[in-house]
Amino acid sequence: MVQKYLIGIYLIMFLSSTLSEPITISLVGSAIVLASGLYKWDTLKDATYCKFTECCNDYHIPFDVQKLRDSLSQRMFGQPLVNELFNIISAHKENINESNGNKKALVISLHGWSGVGKNFASTMIAEAIYRKGMQSNYVKLFMGKKDFDCYELEKKKQMLVNTLNTLVKKCPKSLIIFDEIHHMCPSVLDTIIPMLDHHSAVDEVDYRNTIFIFISNIGGHEIATKLLELYEKGVTRSEVEFRDFEPIIRRTAYFQGGFEKAAAIAHHLIDHYVPFLPLEQHHVEMCALAEFKANGVEKPSKKMMADALTVITYGPSETQAIFANNGCRRFTRHIPYVIKKHTRKTEL
Repeated sequence: MVQKYLIGIYLIMFLSSTLSEPITISLVGSAIVLASGLYKWDTLKDATYCKFTECCNDYHIPFDVQKLRDSLSQRMFGQPLVNELFNIISAHKENINESNGNKKALVISLHGWSGVGKNFASTMIAEAIYRKGMQSNYVKLFMGKKDFDCYELEKKKQMLVNTLNTLVKKCPKSLIIFDEIHHMCPSVLDTIIPMLDHHSAVDEVDYRNTIFIFISNIGGHEIATKLLELYEKGVTRSEVEFRDFEPIIRRTAYFQGGFEKAAAIAHHLIDHYVPFLPLEQHHVEMCALAEFKANGVEKPSKKMMADALTVITYGPSETQAIFANNGCRRFTRHIPYVIKKHTRKTEL
């Protein structure tokens, strides 16, 4: 009723701005009758209330999968398998609009070393689905260490369930992200198992059109080791497949962090394990160039590039210095410093 009253107000405001004679607040009742009688509720809501506030509709949730494809291909470096996120999200979107719909929530788990693009990819997904991106009211981000250490765990579990039920009840097309699962207390994920499983409703809330994303560093070392093995067999980076990495990610994750003995793994409720490959030198250089450009420097000098790359170390060992140990993570803060440093030298 509150929303209908507000829509009446918005309708009065609209009429006041378009008609020459003044409209009094007494017409609110008539507007509400109009809202509930002459027009479909959702149609009028979209045309009034939802013009001023975020709603769970197609305008605020455009689900622009082409934008996701473009972002992944243009802004993600050295991650051939991550491009499959476009197909994964596209299939989920198509099923939302089908009569038989999605059978369960979409659950994606992103794995790899720090700085290889896991958080970047989840942000791209949010930006493609929601007009407000990560700032949308229908995107919820949890941090493993901050939100789910082992202190007062049962209380935190109940708060988690309440938060998710409230969010998804408002908008079934919500995006829920659990970051830093390697720092999360074990058993937390078991709390949300019913929401991930094949249920039409949990606590009278339908989760089947919701997306869950898990992010962790777990499996990063194993992914790097497997990639080296594939290189030795003559497999190129662009030829690797999900099946090359999923078994080792599942085995490793089941004994570590928030995934430890998690039913989500044991019951096969995670739909896609997405490996983020360790970056090589030319990928890191591409990251650096992109960061320079984002900071207004289209063509950094050779000295600026060399200075930027000094923070990168390579591994996994001194004899196999192939992969950047921290990916592109340090560039966000280091490159603005490099720009300032070299600009001052030029001025002097």
